[in-house]
Amino acid sequence: MEPLFEALYAYAVKNRCSAYLAEDEEEWSKIEEMVCRAMEELAAKGCGVPAQKVSDGLSTLHELGQRSLFRSGLSIGLELGRL
Repeated sequence: MEPLFEALYAYAVKNRCSAYLAEDEEEWSKIEEMVCRAMEELAAKGCGVPAQKVSDGLSTLHELGQRSLFRSGLSIGLELGRL
């Protein structure tokens, strides 16, 4: 089943629509701007490398969360298909 998950995930990533709802776009933009300003402030204080590591780590965690959510949805769909 693992190759099926990977193939479907690759297809979903390639053909996905926006991961965020329209009503979340404003909040997303504000948070993204806040994070960018914080990164700039940390870089100006000589903490650019640790700040980048935090940013990279958060991006990876987000990606893993998205993948987990996809797999959960796929599992639910497969179960419903069996009913």
